[in-house]
Amino acid sequence: MAKANPLVYIVVLHWRNYSRTREALRSVAMISYPNYRVLIVDNFSNDGSVEKLQTEFSAHTFLRNDSNLGFSRGCNPGISAAYSAGADYVLLLNNDMEVEAAFLEPAVAAAEQDRQIGLVTGKILFGDRRDIIWQAGGRIDAVRIQGSPRGWNEPDQGQYDNEGETHWASGAMLLIPRRTIETIGLLPEEYFFGVEEWDYSTAVKNAGLRIRYVPAFKGYHHAGGSYKAGHPILIVYNGVRNKLVYAEKYLSTPAWLLWKTAFRCYLTFVWPKKAWWGCKTEEDYRARLQAARLGFADHHGIRRIELSDLERAGIRIGSTPTWGNGWGPADSTIQ
Repeated sequence: MAKANPLVYIVVLHWRNYSRTREALRSVAMISYPNYRVLIVDNFSNDGSVEKLQTEFSAHTFLRNDSNLGFSRGCNPGISAAYSAGADYVLLLNNDMEVEAAFLEPAVAAAEQDRQIGLVTGKILFGDRRDIIWQAGGRIDAVRIQGSPRGWNEPDQGQYDNEGETHWASGAMLLIPRRTIETIGLLPEEYFFGVEEWDYSTAVKNAGLRIRYVPAFKGYHHAGGSYKAGHPILIVYNGVRNKLVYAEKYLSTPAWLLWKTAFRCYLTFVWPKKAWWGCKTEEDYRARLQAARLGFADHHGIRRIELSDLERAGIRIGSTPTWGNGWGPADSTIQ
């Protein structure tokens, strides 16, 4: 029997981008759903930003990680705490998201009506172009090992306004029923950043549960707040390693060996033509080229990709004119 207003814990992972997290929390303060709690997990910002957030949003619960654990491992303490506190649902909300006031009710209602729903995803639009779709559900291409977001960069003209089943739920705004945590567990911890949502969506589907797309579950994503687009380490090196982990984890052994061979050929013959994307100099190009090859060479089975792995790769590849030495929010200052 469906509960009236089940308890929802909204878990927000924060890392340094104070202004974005503040705007996300301000939008949450305006929602109409009557039974929710907010839990902010600080992913070792170590810059004074979380202290300021605690002062401004003192009614919320704050947790602190002892190091930068990446996305999944950063969020999981918050999910665990919410589960232990009796949450019926956990809503993962990126700190660069803003939500509409009545966004949560239709998502909870959908999950309450069907016990086979393992995840609920919604219509996510760009934060700076609020009539343009960022993602409206999607699928994961099992051949390319690539997420295909439905509606990306299309004007929102109501073409995705029908509820229905989808195959990929974005981690930017993701409603997780308690029963899914009990069945599947926490977010997969093999990845530092990216692909965890492909993995979790796949695990949910493999368990016989469904992913529901609810268009009235609506928010706005200021995409790219936690990394620099095209960055040789976080995007290319990390992306290659993520694909390899996901492929080895979910493909059969013969399919995995065949896919790995095909991927090696792609990196050898196709990637050199595509690596120029985002580059402004020859040094940028060489860094992205090397990053992909290094990511492939550093894959040693299904194991955690740590921040230290990315740091070592950064040292080996070196600085680039466009991306510098590191990665992080464009606005990491406290204003």
